Amino acid sequence: MFTLHHGFWIYFIMRKHPRVWHFVIGSMLPDYVYGGLVAVMLCKGQLGWQDVMGINPVVMMSYIPLYPWVVKLDLVGHSVVVWGCVLFMTFFPVFKGFQALVIGWGTHLLLDALTHAAYANYYLYPLSMAAVHSPVSYWEQQYFAKEFKWLNNSLMSLAIAYLIYQWWRTKKSEEE
Repeated sequence: MFTLHHGFWIYFIMRKHPRVWHFVIGSMLPDYVYGGLVAVMLCKGQLGWQDVMGINPVVMMSYIPLYPWVVKLDLVGHSVVVWGCVLFMTFFPVFKGFQALVIGWGTHLLLDALTHAAYANYYLYPLSMAAVHSPVSYWEQQYFAKEFKWLNNSLMSLAIAYLIYQWWRTKKSEEE
């Protein structure tokens, strides 16, 4: 699933929670490394600003081998083992304030497990390099990407319409 879609869905689900933005930031956390990669590539002149909007997952994956630190951070960020250790730490009072962020991170891992086919994540890293392959991909055409995009975009449109309706209804009741 596209990074911003992770954030949208967790926002939609958790919007009434007081720490909604912690959930949202956490839900996109494993993919921030790609933003860093784009920034480095812009600084090095490997990408121009006009190229940024046209970057798709296929293009992004072709650049990753040039930057081993991106590979490592991607493995760590998409590891259920690492996530579980960090989640465990949030049960201690000193780290309790990070629970929403870490739970958001966990939702990212769950959604990726459901939407990554050929380019699957290694969820047991560093213990194993075994991957979980979903029958559906959000970007690989041979794994129902067109159907997934249609369904996801349709549901997002309905969710946005619902949010607008709720906002309008709340605003109307405040005026009365």
